[in-house]
Amino acid sequence: MTTIKNDHLKFGSTDAPLKLEAFINLACPGSAKIYHLAKEVLPPYIENGQIEVIVKLYDKPREELLLGSLIHWTFDNTNPTETLDVIGKLLETQLEWHELSNKELKRLLVDKYNLQEEERLENVDVSLAITAEAIEREVKIVPTLFFNGEKLLGFTYELEPSDLKQAVETSLAKIS
Repeated sequence: MTTIKNDHLKFGSTDAPLKLEAFINLACPGSAKIYHLAKEVLPPYIENGQIEVIVKLYDKPREELLLGSLIHWTFDNTNPTETLDVIGKLLETQLEWHELSNKELKRLLVDKYNLQEEERLENVDVSLAITAEAIEREVKIVPTLFFNGEKLLGFTYELEPSDLKQAVETSLAKIS
């Protein structure tokens, strides 16, 4: 198995045989949908030590994703547990903030999530590294999922929980 790059935001057992890498952007409705599917489908696999999830916040250059990038740059990546908690809360409430102005969003991030108003300069390197990896791995859309390095799912709005469960089961069967 190849080394996983940009793995600072992860949860589940590091010894899990299945590694799910998720390229997402917090402003992407598809990323919010895949988050909800994952929240429904993945907990038993995570609890059983079968899967580790690696979240890669991709600052994909699209106008409708700019708010996501603005958020990504405010995270404290030295505290991945807290950052992943805030990511979950922001994906849960995406419909409430996705139409805010930059200034309104920054105020929300400070007041509700205790993030800093200005981006963290250390996140420049994180963003560039994830962008380089996305280009190298031909990630064209968010969300894009990789199971053990294999690009498995580009997002479609028709994706159902059973589809994600089947993808996990198929990937687990390949390694057992």
